[in-house]
Amino acid sequence: ESSRLFPRKLQILFSMASRRGVCTALSWSDLASRLQQVTRSSGVNLDEAGRRGMVEARDGPPSSQALVRTFGGSESQIRLTLFRDNHAWCPYCHKVWLQLEEKKVPYRVEKINMHCYGAKKRSFLQKTPRGLLPAVELDGKFHIESGTIMQLIEDAYPEHARLMPPRGRLHDRAKQLMNLERSLFGEWLQWLHEDDSARRGFEEVLDITDRVLGESGGPFFLGKDVSLVDCVFASTLERVAASIYYYKGLRVRNGRWTHVDAWFSEMETRESYKAARSDFHTHVHDLPPQIGGCVANGTPAQRAAAAAVDGTDGRSWHLPLPPLTADSAEPAEENALADRLEAAGALVHCREGVVRSSQGGGSADEAFRYVAQALIEGVDKTGLVMGAVDPTAAKSLRHTRDRICVPRDMGYTAARQLRAHLNWAADLIDPADGWQGTPITTRDRRDTDPAIFHGSVL
Repeated sequence: ESSRLFPRKLQILFSMASRRGVCTALSWSDLASRLQQVTRSSGVNLDEAGRRGMVEARDGPPSSQALVRTFGGSESQIRLTLFRDNHAWCPYCHKVWLQLEEKKVPYRVEKINMHCYGAKKRSFLQKTPRGLLPAVELDGKFHIESGTIMQLIEDAYPEHARLMPPRGRLHDRAKQLMNLERSLFGEWLQWLHEDDSARRGFEEVLDITDRVLGESGGPFFLGKDVSLVDCVFASTLERVAASIYYYKGLRVRNGRWTHVDAWFSEMETRESYKAARSDFHTHVHDLPPQIGGCVANGTPAQRAAAAAVDGTDGRSWHLPLPPLTADSAEPAEENALADRLEAAGALVHCREGVVRSSQGGGSADEAFRYVAQALIEGVDKTGLVMGAVDPTAAKSLRHTRDRICVPRDMGYTAARQLRAHLNWAADLIDPADGWQGTPITTRDRRDTDPAIFHGSVL
């Protein structure tokens, strides 16, 4: 009986709080002003690679939001348009994106939905009826298939950094390594689709990958300099590390593959990789509809890994956040203030789309404003207390928490801060409700259709 009465008590508290004016959420315009003030006074640079910046990154460090990249040149001289997926989920788009950034080839971006989460633009389907991604338009001609595109870019821009060695021994070695990446990709998919009987084949190919990195003479696959081989491996190894940990409980990062670890560490210093890097949570939930499902092996290690990635372990997405270290399963460099301000900037900038897609109304808008203030000034400055916001708003916060997408919305460490602050507010607003969010679908991801945002993403 007491559990049935508790929601009624929350309603009474909400009513009392409203009448007494216990606290009032700042307006979005006030939040935007405070964000600028704190960012300026703290000296935080949100326009560095891997962050959702305050300005479009045409010339400076790359950004997932950039639609034009000139690298200091004239926009009128751009010859190439990259058609990549809106959410940055496609591994093949990832390869081409990295190549363009490493070569500093000026390009435009047109974002296209993947079939698994939205409808494709009619104008794009007129160019390629199957809607395949990635695609490029170079000098007025349309091309598809990532391997073909990458070679085309190498040939069309010989004056830019050469990522593929000229014909000869090193060129042949690069081709062999690209075949190795295809083998790793195949063994990885097979194990994801099956039980642990396929584990041995995966580990054997990853062992070979680790060995060739150790023999390369440098942190990269062809030695001391990054190459097209690294661009090709990057999208696969990133997805391997996330999914094998989540679905099989096996750590690739900080596991037994020390040369792969060193390669990751070196890639994470490069601006191109920082901008395109996703996080474990995004990958493990975008993969099932793309590849036809993933099989979790259900071991204690796997269940613990999944709980950590999903934030259901009571620590990973709760304040105070446990620090990331070099030994973490998903390591990254943190700057708590910059991470919070980056998350706040995304929330303030895309507030209408965020509230709309959260399936909430006026109370949700108020709740998100409290979250934004907490990110900017700290949770203790908000005055948020139980009963200050309609309890139904907690559902909207939790819905959004589970659908933050990296790098589409912001960088990994900023997303981590936003998820934890959404949990903080949701737990205050509705502590009685055991509801922990709308389950993420696996057949498709239409829950993230950009049309829901009416032209805006988080």
